Amino acid sequence: MSIISPVAGDFLTHWQNDAPRRWSATDFAAQQAFVNGQVEGREWTDWSTPMAAMQLIQASLLKAPLEDGDRHDAIVLAGPVTELVPPKELFSLAAGRLRPGGRLIGVFPCLRDNSPESARFMELTKAGLWPYFVEEEVREVLGEAGYDTCGSQAVAGFHAIPQFNRAVLGDDLGFKGFQRIFVEMEGEGYDAMEVGFGELRFAVSLGA
Repeated sequence: MSIISPVAGDFLTHWQNDAPRRWSATDFAAQQAFVNGQVEGREWTDWSTPMAAMQLIQASLLKAPLEDGDRHDAIVLAGPVTELVPPKELFSLAAGRLRPGGRLIGVFPCLRDNSPESARFMELTKAGLWPYFVEEEVREVLGEAGYDTCGSQAVAGFHAIPQFNRAVLGDDLGFKGFQRIFVEMEGEGYDAMEVGFGELRFAVSLGA
């Protein structure tokens, strides 16, 4: 059975107010343009909302079927659930709700690489919050879950989100979990602004 962080509820409570502090208006516009370009002409469902996150967390914890039993041409995977539930489980849940050849469209928080700062951030978040992964690991898990990550229709690119670092360091977030980790890192001599936080935007089809 999956284990969800005991601070997940606090994270979800603050999500709506924290999101515009973690991402800039430019970030949101780019995300929306990317998603719109991928869902056009498709029947799709949205897994980016806090309500969807709660349903997916329950399904992950209980290994229970999702209330939405329909299959879709596309699923948009973004928002709080991408941080609270491991990618392997999320990609598997999505595969079970996509029609053959269906499209998984993701805006997935991750780290650019295994730099010393990013590696330490991942160690501390895994111990105190939930795991984060580097971009290449997310790509690998997508492939292992049955998605075509190399075909001509696959789209994937990493985008840095430096506003996250600035918001945490400026104590601008209602959720304080990240700030505690940055304080610990800086006490150890790391420069928290060098944590390579960002997101992998991808659109991949489910293999036959």
